[in-house]
Formats: sequence, C-alpha cells, structure tokens
Amino acid sequence: MAIVVEKDRITPDREARAVVPIPRRILGLVAAFAALLLLRFGPTIGSLSRPGETALGVFLWFIICMVTSALPKALIGLASPLLLVLVADTKVKPAFSGFNGDIFFLAAGAFMIAAAMMATPLGRRITLNVAATMKSSRATRVLLGLSLAEVATKPFLPVVNECALFLPMCKGVSSFMEGREDLPEARRINTAVMYLIAGLLPLFIGPLMLTSAFPNLMLVAYLKATQGLSISWGRWAWLNLPLWGLLPIVYLYVVWYFRLGGLDIPGAEIGIEKMRRELGHITRAEIWLLSCLAVGMTLWIGGWIPPGMTALVAASLMFAPGSGIDFEDINKHMLWDILMLLGGAISLGTALYKAGTVSWMAHGVVGLIESTHLPFLAVLVLLVLGFQVARAGIVSAVAAGAAFVPLSAGLAHALHVPVLPFSLIITNCLQYAFFLPISITAFLIAWSASETSGWEAIKFGVPLSLVANLYVILVQPLWLRAIGLPL
Repeated sequence: MAIVVEKDRITPDREARAVVPIPRRILGLVAAFAALLLLRFGPTIGSLSRPGETALGVFLWFIICMVTSALPKALIGLASPLLLVLVADTKVKPAFSGFNGDIFFLAAGAFMIAAAMMATPLGRRITLNVAATMKSSRATRVLLGLSLAEVATKPFLPVVNECALFLPMCKGVSSFMEGREDLPEARRINTAVMYLIAGLLPLFIGPLMLTSAFPNLMLVAYLKATQGLSISWGRWAWLNLPLWGLLPIVYLYVVWYFRLGGLDIPGAEIGIEKMRRELGHITRAEIWLLSCLAVGMTLWIGGWIPPGMTALVAASLMFAPGSGIDFEDINKHMLWDILMLLGGAISLGTALYKAGTVSWMAHGVVGLIESTHLPFLAVLVLLVLGFQVARAGIVSAVAAGAAFVPLSAGLAHALHVPVLPFSLIITNCLQYAFFLPISITAFLIAWSASETSGWEAIKFGVPLSLVANLYVILVQPLWLRAIGLPL
C-alpha cells in the first residue's frame, strides 16, 4: 500500500490516490500472467492435479498483482474468480461464491456502519469524550485515554477507517508540543503516540471482534465453506477472550520502551477538551446511528439471525426517513474497493480448497516439518515465524489472509489436529507482524507518519512481535482447551 504524507495528515492510497509507477505496474501484470500461464500450460508439478495447478496460478496472479499494485484492488477482487471461470473451468456460481455468502454481507454492512461513523462526528465524539476523562497532561495518561477510546470505537471500524480516524488525533496531540518538538523527550512522546494509537492498537484489538480485521472475516468464511463451521460475532469474541491480555502488555511495552514515565505533554488536557467542545452538541444523526449500533450489537451478540443479515439490518436502519443520515455523505468513506477484494479473496480460498491445492501445499510443508522430529509446540512456533517471514512483503491484510488462511486450515488437516483452534491461532498470530515496518498496513502508516527511521522501527517492533506471538501460542491453546476446543 502506498502512503502519502501531506501537511498535517497521512492517508492510505485509496483516499490520496497515490500513483504507482507505470513500469512497476506493467512488470507486475506481466509477472502475474506469466505465473498463471506457466502453471496452466506448463509441466505438471508432482502430484498436483491440473485443476489444482491452475487454481495455484490464479492464486499467484492475485498475490503478485496485490504486491505490485498492478491493478486496482476492486478489479483484482473481481478478476480472480473471473480467471477461475476462464482458465480453470470453474462454474460461475462456485467461482464467485465469496460474493454471496454471509461473511460478504457482514463486511458490506460493517463497512457502511464504519463509513457513517466517519461521515458524522460520532467516531470523533466517542474518542474525545473517552480521552477527556483522563483529565491529565501526563504522557502515560494521555496514551491510556486514547487507548481506551480506541477500544470503544474498534468494534465498528476496520483498520483502514480506524487509521483515518485516529491519525489526525495523533497529529493533534503532537501539535501540543510545538516549539519543543526537537527535544528528545518530545520526539519520544510523538513516536510513542503514533506507534501505539495509529499503528499497534488497531492490530492488537483486531482479533477480538469479528468485524474488526479482514483475516477474521476470511477465516470464518473459509471454515463455513469448507468445514461447515458457523462462527457468530459473539462466539468469535468468546474464542479470542484471552487476547485482551495483550492490550496492557503493548501499552506497558510502549511506555517502557520510550521511557514515558514522568513526562508531560504541555496543554494536552486543555487541547483535548477544546477539540471535544468544538464538536458541539450531539446531532440527531448521531443519536440515530447510536440506536442502530445498539440494535446491531444486540443481534450480533444474541446470534438470532446470521451475522451478515444483522449487519445489513443495522446498516439499512441508518437510512430511515428523518434519520439525518444521507447515503451520499457516507459513500465517500465506503471501502468499496476492499469489499470487492475481500469477496474475490474468499472465492479464491474456497477454490484452492476444492481443487486440492491447499492440501498439496500443506502436505509439502508438513513433510519438511516432520523430518525435524520436533515437539508440537516447537512446530507451532516454527510455522508462525515462517508465516511471519513469508508475509513480510504482503502489506495488505486481505492478501495476507488469502495466502495464509487456506494454508493454515490445510496444515491442520495434514497434521491431524482440529481445524478451528489451529487455524485460529495461526491467523491471529499474523496480526502481530512488526518485524519490519512494511509488513502490515497500520504499522506502516504509523511509521511513515512518525518520520522515524526503518532501523528504529525494527528495534522497536522485533521484541514486541516475539512477545505477542509467543503469548498467543502459549495462552490461547490453554483457553481453547478450557472451553472444549483442545488443540
């Protein structure tokens, strides 16, 4: 994902319309089609069937196009199942299965709710009201207030929206130190705010709620299509309950790493209160939106109707006559390109499974692992670290999910372990990829905005990545065993 830094803000490329160099796009497209045609018409690969090879070719086409930004995201998402129809002899309905499943509608409804929170002052109002409760200029308390605000808004905001909401606030906190920005302690505070609030918390909170991260949606859709497992919004939260323990860990790590104890942000208390007052009184549209969110949360947690239908019900209620919410106002905040990309990625994952490609890849990986004769826990650590290295060049969460969600489920079959707990742990660990600042979108955006060097980001991110991944590997299996899902 290209990042554009403007005067006082930083935006993802979908908003800033950053231009990828044409030669790079052409080379990416040539490489993508070369991989596809080689696997479609080239010599067979071991025991992999010709349909499996073709599905693998479409998968490589998808990944190469994403990594090189060869085509717009929406087109990549729509063209992937189209290629399955044209070159893999897949019927139209199964090829485009990701676009008519419950998870696709869940994403569509959730994106509309998130867009409404961006278009109205509600997202900022919740954030600033929570942050203002700290009533302090201490750096640690300001960070804590912003962290709590992020927890309050995260259930309704995917990472891209959350970055757009919190980056201006991080910049606002930095502006409180104008005239002191060159001081070492001021630089530490600014970097800590940017890293934690804009870069890390969206990712650490992401696995906790089904609608907060794209790999969550992709895993649930994949398990539904291939294993017949249905996971509601409430059940997802229950499965990932112990991951809340990572939130105080990341907060304390940032405070310790940047030595924030005893430091003040002059004017922070007054500045945050001023930003809150500038929003004025709550509007009719915000009150109605809060009511719709309450309906959606009740239905999600209760699980009375499928999650996708719940999201569409809540999203549809927003536009009732007299609500004060206009579709045209929220449309510019909608992630239409990501929605199309998500549908294509889900379709592709199902096609890889049905063509036998996932099983073939998984058995290849397991063959290498079994030769080491390591205990299972060591195998799990090895797999997680290997996946982290492999995803280093895949910034997009959707592309990473497309690459690793089917493989993690396939590995569970090959290792003869339950699919749900194994694939859940592997997918969750993919969220904590801070070994390089370019490995994951939110951290990349925060690092770009902080204007720190790549080496500084690596020194900060490597220990945190190791701690977070080991926490998931050691703690979540114990919880899953306790609730009847032993690994």
